[in-house]
Amino acid sequence: MIIQDEDDLLNSKDPPVTTSALRYPPRAAGRRPFSPLPDYETSQALASNVLNNDSLITLYKPPPKRRCLDSRSWRAGIIALGIYILLSIIIGIPIIVKKYQEYENSFYTSNYVVPWVPKTTSSHFVTDIYNFSSSPANGVSPVCNAWSTTGQLDDAQNSIVGEVLNTVSSNGRFSITSNASYTSNMNVVLGDIFVGINSNTSVTDTTISVKMQASNADLFDQTLVCFALSNNATGLAIYIPDNMSLNDQLLFNITLLYPQSPIAAQVDTFATYLPLFAQTFDNFGDYVNFGRVSIEGPISRIFVSSIEANHILVETSLESIFGQFAASRTLSVSTIQAPININASLFNDPDLMFPTYFEVNTGNSNLTANVILNAPNTGPPQRPNFVANIRTFYGQATASFIHDPTSPPTAIKLRMENDLGPVYVMFDQYFQGIFQANAKLGTVSVIQGTASSLDPFNPTLARNFLLNYVSDTWTYGWIGWGPNSWDFLQQQIGEVVVDTSIANCTLFFDG
Repeated sequence: MIIQDEDDLLNSKDPPVTTSALRYPPRAAGRRPFSPLPDYETSQALASNVLNNDSLITLYKPPPKRRCLDSRSWRAGIIALGIYILLSIIIGIPIIVKKYQEYENSFYTSNYVVPWVPKTTSSHFVTDIYNFSSSPANGVSPVCNAWSTTGQLDDAQNSIVGEVLNTVSSNGRFSITSNASYTSNMNVVLGDIFVGINSNTSVTDTTISVKMQASNADLFDQTLVCFALSNNATGLAIYIPDNMSLNDQLLFNITLLYPQSPIAAQVDTFATYLPLFAQTFDNFGDYVNFGRVSIEGPISRIFVSSIEANHILVETSLESIFGQFAASRTLSVSTIQAPININASLFNDPDLMFPTYFEVNTGNSNLTANVILNAPNTGPPQRPNFVANIRTFYGQATASFIHDPTSPPTAIKLRMENDLGPVYVMFDQYFQGIFQANAKLGTVSVIQGTASSLDPFNPTLARNFLLNYVSDTWTYGWIGWGPNSWDFLQQQIGEVVVDTSIANCTLFFDG
């Protein structure tokens, strides 16, 4: 819109003139010298720029507000923060670790790698216990229910009984298994197995017999007792039908007898997996040499008179384990909610790369382990001869470690734990190394006996017993021959850590 000047308005109000007069032409509408409004041409140009957006005349735009921090500032801040964190890690962590080591200088936990050997495969001739079409080992197909005799008992259920006896190879591999389940066959499947030496000296072969009693004929026919036999493998598998009722019952008796032969049987692997069976093993003496033994089965009471092998695994649950074992590589004994009471003889060859491993675990019951150590070291051990781990979470835990009379001092790393019950550990006068006993809510006692001993590698060294720290709940120190210093303490190979929570903890050294 064009607004007229004041002069134009005044001129429009002049009275009409009747005489001729000389008049200047009216001034073109324009912008006054100090008017805030644009002139006509400028208004048209601005309007044309808005409509066509192609005018050379551009509007004045104020400069954008400057940000407080631009991208370069952010980048520099992030780099500085990264450098700060890196320096904190490089400088701070070594300081923290050093302070922690100074504080924890008395805590010694075994950091020796324990390469536990995998468990022995339970079945050697059937890969799937429910599927006979699986490929058998050594190309031997199983033969099932080849009973030597059968009969019927005169009882209320008219039970059916069957018996089979086989002569088998004394050497190679032995596997005795069952698919009985403690969740579905409890109180309806019962069995026992006895493995030992034949008392009849005239028998020169190894024999295995199975007796089965079923509560009815249908159950007798549905239950399979299968053998797979070859020159170097003996396999026995018992297949329980899965449709048994509470009124059904199956009873088994298995007997495996080795002969009293002047040539010892060489058994590479011996494995049982027999849930709900009582497993008993006789003293094999010099008649059988075992390489690897695996005795397993849930709810399977296990008793071993004496067995010796390189590797021994004994594992059950809800049932006790009693016996005497001798192992040169690994010995593992485990159950739950049942006691363990064993005598163990451990041997370690100093020329081998690894120590002999010993592990005993139970829970909610007592644990007793009496261990004899034997390692023919020709000088001070350069690595642990034995690594032991003993644990229970309730009940009394008792262990003793004594050297064989023919063995020089050995090196052992032991960790023994009990959550709710007391702990008592005894060493003879040949142990050397660091020790630590801890009881969170109980009382700790570390005692040295009066037995004397000499270091066979350096008889001039006197035996010392040093207590670096003593309190009611925590004691640590060192025992051995010769002088000892705090720096030398961490170089010791022998180590004992005993720990309990709310009961007393006693560590006794005989001398």
